[in-house]
Amino acid sequence: MITSDLSNKLLLAAIFGEFAWGCAGSSAGTGGLAVGGSTVGPAGSGGADTTAALASGGDSLGSGGSPGSGGLKASGGVLGTGGSPSATGGSPSATGGVKAGTGGKGAGGASSGTGGKTGAGGTTQASGTGAGGTTQSSGTSGDCTIGTWPTADPSAAGPFATVTETEVGPEAGVAPDGGTTPRFTMFRPKDMTQGGLCHPVITWGNGTNATPSMYRVLLNNLASHGFVVIGSNAANVAQGNPAPMLVGVTWVLEQNDLPSSVLYRRIDTTHIGATGHSQGAMATTQASGDSRITSSVPIEGASVQRNLHGPAMFFCGGQDTIVGCSGAQSAINAVTTLPAMFAEYLSVDHGSWLTFTGSKPSPVETAVTAWMRVHLMDDSQLRSWFYGASCKLCTDSGWQITRKNMDQ
Repeated sequence: MITSDLSNKLLLAAIFGEFAWGCAGSSAGTGGLAVGGSTVGPAGSGGADTTAALASGGDSLGSGGSPGSGGLKASGGVLGTGGSPSATGGSPSATGGVKAGTGGKGAGGASSGTGGKTGAGGTTQASGTGAGGTTQSSGTSGDCTIGTWPTADPSAAGPFATVTETEVGPEAGVAPDGGTTPRFTMFRPKDMTQGGLCHPVITWGNGTNATPSMYRVLLNNLASHGFVVIGSNAANVAQGNPAPMLVGVTWVLEQNDLPSSVLYRRIDTTHIGATGHSQGAMATTQASGDSRITSSVPIEGASVQRNLHGPAMFFCGGQDTIVGCSGAQSAINAVTTLPAMFAEYLSVDHGSWLTFTGSKPSPVETAVTAWMRVHLMDDSQLRSWFYGASCKLCTDSGWQITRKNMDQ
């Protein structure tokens, strides 16, 4: 349910008061991110390479390297032009792991090399995915199958019991003054072998000064549906080179190749999503330029990205006076050939779409879960929520929807 009680409003005020990146009069600093997004580089299939971060209505990013009265500051901007580089076609294999072949992931989805590359006693990722799914196999108990998932109700917990692990993975991002460099929190299914399917990955980005635990209803709901969610603990997730959201992806893929890891041979390396809120939405836009990211949902903030590699939903709240909807509108305007949706939920503001109490996700959190199920799990039963002439969100008076390349 959407938060409405006084205590939660006070909590939101305390949190999102700090999320207000230059609300009413902030200015973009040197190299910083613009909500409307300045763009550079050649046009691609999805949208445009962004220069680093924010301008009107968003975080103020300037030179200096530490937070100041104008908002976050980072020398030369937060994120480099075009986002962080990625290895062609996916992450390299360790002994016994999988290396995707050249070609990477394009508009049609992920492609793996013929036969992949098999290490000693390792797995082979076969070319393409057949009707029964592609099996990462070597005859061991660590096998899983990349395939279509059974449908499930995104507004309720999925079939998996979940585990939350804090302080996992490498240090990534920028340390607070006098503090340590942040690591990650992971939300995942408790039993990674349940059902036998390989688990898609979602990388999460927090809003300014927030933590993954503040979004636990959404992130735990995603984990209960079978996703492995990796969220940076950084208070300023858009800062750092390499970008924390992509460091999280790399680490999970490395764990898939590590025999001692609970994630060993349990990850679907071809279906990786990115989502985040506020500053994390800007970081999501940047991360989506990485070829490993096959779908993205920036929430309450977006910049133009012409290097998308899969479908994107740009969400904003109709009552949001902190960031507003102009960035999301600019982002979808730049998309050319890929499926894209501008989704405005009319009754919520910058933070009131979040669920803080109970376990039932809000309509926005439900829509994010459904989107990820459709695009990372091939849940065809939920496809009608977003696609077709009379899609579920399109006909719901609570939403205002604009779409591209989604009529079928």
